[in-house]
Order: sequence, then C-alpha cells, then structure tokens
Amino acid sequence: MTGRICLSVAVSALALIACDGALAQTTDQGGGAGTQSDSIADASDADNQIVVTGIRRSLERAADIKRESVQVVDAIVAQDIGKLPDPTTAAALQRVPGVQVSTNRNNELGDVRVRGLPDVLTTVNGREVFTTTGRSFDLQDMPAEALSRVNVYKSQTADITEGGLAGVIDLELNRPFNFTKPTVVLSARGNYASRVDKVNPQFGALATDRWDTGIGEIGALINGTYSRSDYYRATTVLFQRRSASTAPFNTQGLLLPGILQNFPQQGYIERHQLNGALQWQASPSLEAYVEGFYTYFRDRGSRNGANIQPFTTGTTIEPGSVELSDRCILTRVRKNNANNPVIVSNVDPDTGDVVETLTPYSEQNLCEPASITFNNLVSNQTTQARDLNQRNKQVAGGVKYNSGGLHAVLDAAYQTSVFKSQNITSDVGQRLDSLTLTTDVDGHAAYDVAGNALLSRDNIIIRNALIQDFDVNKGKLFQVKGDVDYDFDGFLSNIAGGVRYAHRSADTRSAHLNTAIPKGTSSTPGDPNAVLVSDSLPYDFLTLGSRAPDLNHGSRFYIPNPDFLLSESGLDVARAYFGLPAGRPDDDPGRAFDATENTLAAYVQGKYAVDFSDSISLDGIVGVRYIRTDRTIGTFVKNDAGEFERLEADTVDNDWLPNVTARLRIGDGIQIRLGYGKSLRRPNFGALNPAVTLNQSNNPLVQSGGSAGNPDLKAQKSSSYDATFEYYFPSGYVAIAGYYRDITNRVITSPQVEIYDGVDYAVSRPRNIGEATLKGVEVSAQYFFDFLPGALSGLGLQGAFTYADSKVGGDDPLAGYPLQGVSKYNYTVGLLYEKYGISGRLVYTYRSKYFDADASGQPTLRPFTPENIDDIYVPPLITYQRPAGRLDFNIGYDVNEAVRIDVGGTNILRHNSSTYYDYPGYTHINNFMDYDETTYSVGIRLRI
Repeated sequence: MTGRICLSVAVSALALIACDGALAQTTDQGGGAGTQSDSIADASDADNQIVVTGIRRSLERAADIKRESVQVVDAIVAQDIGKLPDPTTAAALQRVPGVQVSTNRNNELGDVRVRGLPDVLTTVNGREVFTTTGRSFDLQDMPAEALSRVNVYKSQTADITEGGLAGVIDLELNRPFNFTKPTVVLSARGNYASRVDKVNPQFGALATDRWDTGIGEIGALINGTYSRSDYYRATTVLFQRRSASTAPFNTQGLLLPGILQNFPQQGYIERHQLNGALQWQASPSLEAYVEGFYTYFRDRGSRNGANIQPFTTGTTIEPGSVELSDRCILTRVRKNNANNPVIVSNVDPDTGDVVETLTPYSEQNLCEPASITFNNLVSNQTTQARDLNQRNKQVAGGVKYNSGGLHAVLDAAYQTSVFKSQNITSDVGQRLDSLTLTTDVDGHAAYDVAGNALLSRDNIIIRNALIQDFDVNKGKLFQVKGDVDYDFDGFLSNIAGGVRYAHRSADTRSAHLNTAIPKGTSSTPGDPNAVLVSDSLPYDFLTLGSRAPDLNHGSRFYIPNPDFLLSESGLDVARAYFGLPAGRPDDDPGRAFDATENTLAAYVQGKYAVDFSDSISLDGIVGVRYIRTDRTIGTFVKNDAGEFERLEADTVDNDWLPNVTARLRIGDGIQIRLGYGKSLRRPNFGALNPAVTLNQSNNPLVQSGGSAGNPDLKAQKSSSYDATFEYYFPSGYVAIAGYYRDITNRVITSPQVEIYDGVDYAVSRPRNIGEATLKGVEVSAQYFFDFLPGALSGLGLQGAFTYADSKVGGDDPLAGYPLQGVSKYNYTVGLLYEKYGISGRLVYTYRSKYFDADASGQPTLRPFTPENIDDIYVPPLITYQRPAGRLDFNIGYDVNEAVRIDVGGTNILRHNSSTYYDYPGYTHINNFMDYDETTYSVGIRLRI
C-alpha cells in the first residue's frame, strides 16, 4: 500500500495466539504451536494485513490484543517500523495500567515494576533473556527503536515460562515474513538534553525482503541501531542525622546532618544493537527459522562529590546563626558517637545464653535547624569514576509444523551476557571558612559557601584512600522447548502440552583494593602532615567537575580527574603515590562466586469454549505447569588458617503452578474475565552467595559497609486473582481490572549493623519475609472523537488510573509497611491527534509517594515514643520518594509517502525526584534531591 508500511498478519495477529495463553510456545514467540491459531483471521484486516499508520492505529492494535486475550495483558504497538511511542522501552511502559517506573542514575527511566513488583520475567520473541548473573533483563540494553511491540502479561498460564512473579514483559523484534514487499527504513534523530546542554545522535536502519525459490519461500531481515547520549544528573543529600551534643559542637538540642553532600553525575552512554532473522517456508505446513540479536551498552562517567563535613575537629557554629524549625523528635543517642545505638549480642558465661544489649545511650529531644552557619569546616571532594560495558548475544532457531488442527514447534536458543566494570574512587579536600545550610527549600537543601575556595586548587590535599574495584560478571543460558497442541470441535476446543529444558550458569570475579593514604600523612586539611595535591601528583590529576545546583546556586568544584583515574597510565601514577604496584590488582577469591542451574518444566493445558447464544459465549483455559530446579552455588571462604576453601550449597526444588481462566463475552463489545494462577520467582544468584564481603570506610564520618547472600533463600511465590470488565465500542474502549496477590517468601534486602573486629558495618543481606499482600484496581480508556467536524475529528483521549495497596505481614521488622517501590496511586492522561498526516500526543504521568529504601542499617537517629524508648530494639528507618509527575509530547508529520519528520520532548515541566525520612508527622526531614533530565528531539524517517 502506497505511503504506508504493510505488515503481514505475522506481526501482530500471531501474538494474539500468545495473548490467549501461549506466550512461551506460540508461533509468533519463536517457539511453539499456538493454542489460538484461529484467532489470526479474526483479528486481522480483510486482506490479512495489519496497516500501522500512526498513533491511532498503534493504539487500536494494542486494544485488539487486550480484547482478544483470555488472560490479562496490555500491549504497546510501534507506530511505525522502529518507532515505539516513547524514546525508551521503560518510558513507553509507564503508560501501561499498573506499570510503574523510576529514573536511574543516567537520567533514564528504568526499574520497571508491574503492579508494584520488580520481579518480572523478560522475553525476546518469547524466549527468556537475562543480564549477566541476575534474573532480570536490563531494558536499557534493548533500544526501543529495535522493537515492533511490547506485551505485558499480568497473569500466569501454564504455557508461560516460569520466573515472573509479577508478570512477563515480551519484547518483539521484527521478522521478514512480517512484510509483504522489500522494505528499507532509515532513521536519524538528534536528542538535546537541557541539563547536560548537548545534542546527541541516534540512528537506525532496517532492510528486509522475501523470495520465492525452488525450495520454498525465504525471507531475510537485518536491523541495527546506534545511539550516544551524554548525561548529567545532580544529587543533593542531607546525609544521615546526628546529635550536636558531642564534639566538635557540644551543643544540646540540635539534629544535624552528618555530611552535606553534593553529588553531580556526568558521563556518556553508548548503545549498539543488531538483530537479524531468516525464515524458510519449506512447505505450506513446515517453516524453519534462525534469528538472533547482539546488544552493547557502555557507561563511562563519574559521580563527583563536594561532601562538606561539619563534624570534624575545629568546626564551630556561628553564634546567633541557628534558626530552629518545628521538626523535633525524641530519640536515643549513642554516647560519645552522636549516632543511633546498636544491638550487641554477647554470650552469658554462666548460662551460655545469647544476651542482647544496646550500646550505651542517652535520651535527647532534638530539633532540626531551618538554617545554620558553620565555620572552619572540611570539604571532602571525591571522584567515583566508572567505565562499564555490557554485552548480550542470543542465537536461536527452530521449526514449526502446522497441518489441520495439529500445531507443533521445536525451538532452541543460546545466550551469553557479560558485564565488565572498572570503578576507581579517590578523595581530596580542603578547609572552608564558612557555610550556611538551609535544610528545606521546596523539598531539598541549599548550601552557601563563603568565598571562592571551591574554585581554587591551591589548598587541596590528598585524603582518605584510593579504592580500586574491577568486576567481571558472566552468564550463559541454553534453552530448548518442544510444544504441541491440537484443535477440536466442541467444548474442549484445544489441548496443548510441552516440555522445556534450561541450563543456566553464572560466574563473578572481582578485585577490590582499598588503600589508605601513605603512613605519616594526614587526611585533615590544615594538619602539618597533610600533603598538597600539587606537591605529589601531576597538574592534570585535578579538574573542575560539573556544577552542583544547590551549592552556591550552581557552583563547580575541583575533583580528582575521572579521565586521569580511568586511564591506565594516570591510574598507575596514583598507584605509585599510594605505594602500590602498577597494573590491576589480583582477583579476591573471597569475592568470587559461581552457580549452575538446571530446570526441567512440563505443562498441559486445555482450552474450552461454549456458545450460550448468538451473542453470549464463554471460553477459557485450565492448565498446570510442573518445574524441577537443581542448583549449585559455589564460593570461597577463609578458614582459621587464613586460607580460602571452596564452599558449595546444593538445592532441589519441585513446584506446581496451576491456572484457571474464564472469559464471558456478551454481544460485540462486553467481556468479563476471571482468573487464578500461581507464579514464582527464583532468588538471584548473587543473593544466594553465602560469603560476606566487607568494605571498610577510611572516612570516619561514613559508616563501613558490606554485603552477604543467603543460601537458604526460598523462591518467592504468588497466588493471584484477577477480574476484569471491558467494554469495546466504535473508536474506543473502557476497561476495569481488579487484582489480589498473596505473596509468600517475599525477599527483602536491607542493611543491619554488624560488628567485626570492633568495627560497625552496615551489612546488606536478603531475607524471606513471611508474607505480603498486594491488591488494587486498574482503570483504562481511550476514545477518538470521530463525530466532530473536519480537523477536530482527529482528536482523541487516552487515560489510565491504578490504585495499589500493599502491606508486609508477619513479624518482620517491616511488618505493616507497604512493599518497596509500590505507589498507591498512579495515573496517565493523554491528548491524542491523528489527521491529515499529522499525529501527536501530549501525555502526563503521575506517581504518588512510595517506600524508596530501608535505611535501618544507617547510624541515623530515629524517633521514639516515651513508651518504647527503653526497649532493646532498633526500629526501622524508611525513606520515601515524594509524589512526582512527567509531561511528555511528540508530534510528527508525513511530508510524503516516504518521509516523516517528528519532534518530541520528555519531562518538559522539569519535575525532579526527591526523598525524605519517614519521621512521623514530617515530610521535610529531607534526604535526596535528584535533578531529572528534560530532553527534546527532532527526527526524520525515510521508507523505501
């Protein structure tokens, strides 16, 4: 069709098979016989082609997928080849009812959660994919330009590959048989990020054709994308809270931040992606295929800190400068430490019982200042430089057989995923004459430093330590599956069964070296034994870093040069000063970790259908999936002689996952679904590692940390119940969905203070909590105003609202709190337009507050009531993300049949992300302020 991209029924209608409960084994999913092959003709156009013409058609196709599915599913369909409706996959997914996202350190949307849960299985063309040693796949690795569609499956059926507690996100790549004629598409885009103030390129190319030959029809497709993006994200932190009752202030009644942090992040991201496919229709009933993808992701950048430390010797409070706020708490203060007391466990020598006590403390009433001025305080100016890259490769192939009512498929795939990183941390510092702190300016702090010391290198000394971290994580997956199903006439309309075998391996190797400044030197600015940077290291060791928005209204400051630290020659110079040999340090056996896992799964599933009348029908699926998982975890631990010994843990799990769904159709537009299903999520491999790794801080104001796994972690399981009501009508639909999840063995990772050799470490360990519940309602709708005259008939509306209520149960310390990352309210509302070659969207997405992090392992002071202040326990300390919204837009124009141009913008209202401590009654005990990016783009697309 002239001027439009004509996609064969295989692009979308084949996926409707998956929507009816055959995700992992359908014809369109690279693996199997669909149980709903007769739905293809029903969902396609009369000429068996799906015509994607823009926003409206993509939304209509997504609605068709939702409508034709027996299970609960939402979809995002590309407006054009390589053109999802948003610049990234995560950005597109935030429009889906029940899906929530957040901004990561690179100022991109990520951390995708389905109905509040991050435990999502990701598949590409129906095959499980992962990133290195984890269970999840980093969506940032697969650019949105490479995708033709994204399906979000919110309920489990027996034929879906297990592993998605929250659901499954399937990323679809194009295939040659999706096209009816030779097609070449070229695209180019310029993206301007306002905070980093740079324009970056983005390119894409797709070519495909199909030929009739003497051995059948053959199709070939290749698709590649490239992008680079410079990023800048600043963070302002009021780091922890301490009492001013100890040195250096010895002042009663003040609740003060331990460190006044400014942490701009800067760097660039580079992405390459290549995917291709060959299809061979050997006969009308037999097809063979080979396909694969390669992705490359690199992040080279740094986190730079002007971290100003009031609690250092010699610092004073300017007399008369304290202006108190009304934010006051009753708390416990550890004597001679100004922090929260910790629990100490000792063995009673008489009884042998473990006795828990608290470190000595005093009760204090403390108030946070609204503003305060400090004199003669230390600025620690740090660089955390990183260079990491991630590569994923998958090759797959198989055969499909379809004859009459019999459908069968055999599919195999092999994936490798490799992550390599280099992280170097170096500190310098100096004394500042004075600083005025304002603790709350619209939800964040502001720092005003007198003079221009931050812009001078004259008095900067070498501080603390040189920290080197090198990590290599590798993962491999071989998977093969065979599926068969048969169509019947009658109540039992289809029966399907299949077997899947998967062999997974994971391996981690790490080098960590934390080297304090040479003996005889000092970390304290002004100390006679402190060493000036200018006396010991080259001039280019220092550089001016990015501006910090809340430091002197946007000041820059000197830091160790990230490029110097990430170059081998520069790093060797720094190593030499710290008395270290040149070259990378050796791997630490205590940080090594490996795992192997073999999974065998089988399922049987039947579909039933009955017509009660010409306008009322009932259909559904009943099935069960059995999974056997054998796993071996290995690491190395030191024995009493200081030698490393191999430690292994073996587990065997047997699980059954039943499911039942029913759909009642009334007339042409109304349908009601009911469903039940069980799902599971296996622990991440790293979370099972029994070894403890400790990272001692060389800064006395920063608590030492550590991490450890838990080999006894159990798989998380969920019993979910779903009910939907949907009404489809010309030009739109309205849908309401209710859900309830009863989750057992939910995994929570949080730090707790542990004492090793007399040093407090905040050690993060995962644990299974007893139970958690999650329930909610999703409402979505879209409508185009076709009845309006002329140009107004192109207007449309789209909206979605989600209510989610979650609660941790049992006797866990977090009992009564909501699940981490779950916003109670989430909504999207969009204005749409499609007419005369113009198409556009203006969409606002809002997310209410949510539990961001468990900070219980921090030494931060926390409030008590008079009734419990004498109890021997350390209460949880939670940070919450404040409510925030984003406004995005995109508008495009078809210049002619081959050329289209478009412009777009994300977060154009410049909303930011901020967190606060959960002190009862206060939302302005501020923690983080992250400055989110605003991006504008201009693109052109050529279709040949």
